[in-house]
Amino acid sequence: MITNAKFKYALKDMMNEMPLEDINVTALCAKCGCHRQTFYYHYQDIYDLIAAILLTEDLGKFETAKTIREALRAFVLYARDNFVFLRQTYGSAAKDLVEEFMFGKFNVKIFNLIQADPEYAGLKLESKRNLARRLANYISSEIGYYFKSQSYTSEKFYKKMCRIIDSALTLLLPSLVEMNKKEEGKQV
Repeated sequence: MITNAKFKYALKDMMNEMPLEDINVTALCAKCGCHRQTFYYHYQDIYDLIAAILLTEDLGKFETAKTIREALRAFVLYARDNFVFLRQTYGSAAKDLVEEFMFGKFNVKIFNLIQADPEYAGLKLESKRNLARRLANYISSEIGYYFKSQSYTSEKFYKKMCRIIDSALTLLLPSLVEMNKKEEGKQV
């Protein structure tokens, strides 16, 4: 196993056992069987490692999803399977990394799916961008809200977010489309 992967898996494993703020480079290196210099050769600190993890995460079926619903549910499945890591990171000084990770992934994926969907052909490019941004912001904010709540297990989180996604696509998305049409100056 390459060194970067060792650090990634060791950090996630340690986060299942203790809070992120209790994990230090020395303990992480001991778990990996590496020297501190090896860690610092690759990363500046634990948060730099977290950023690297988020940049290289395998999101499963999210990348290949053909619909917004498929994509969002695939991401929520990934979040369920990495719940402790994401929740702890969200509750730390690295909260912005998780927010940027989620919003960025959602925004790009939703925009690409909207671009390819003939249902949205009547919208101008800027409206499609705004639609993707607004929906991405809503979904990432909802996930963040449930990461903050300690009463949610990974399974309860998954079920709740699936219901929120379904409601958002049924109720919110059509309203956002209409709002974008009004902003374009079109009659609704």
